[in-house]
Amino acid sequence: MDEKEYASVALVFYLFAIFCAYWARSTNRSAWGWFFFGLFLAPIAGLVLLHENDKDLRNASPPKEK
Repeated sequence: MDEKEYASVALVFYLFAIFCAYWARSTNRSAWGWFFFGLFLAPIAGLVLLHENDKDLRNASPPKEK
């Protein structure tokens, strides 16, 4: 990889970290914790973020009537 490719990967990780922090703040979680988690462990943070979001949606939705 040359320097431009490293810069592109770093930019993607940085933007993902900002997205994680934004999501965390909007769901009353630690924005700084999620920022660093997303910055250094982006693939794992993405999976955890999806799982947490799914769990939040399940808890927020009203029970289905039969």
